[in-house]
Amino acid sequence: MSTGVESWSAESFAEMSAMSPFVGSEVILTAVVAVVWIVWQIWQIKAENARYDEQEAKL
Repeated sequence: MSTGVESWSAESFAEMSAMSPFVGSEVILTAVVAVVWIVWQIWQIKAENARYDEQEAKL
């Protein structure tokens, strides 16, 4: 299986394109994931507190 790289000289690096998709979007994707995680945590805490209050009221 070939990677398409035939030599590791400086000239060949200039000709190569990005080796992975979405290069340069790591910061944006990390920020999006952090925001989604925080929103999910807040929603989860509220849901658990509501269920706890509901069970406490039954007792």
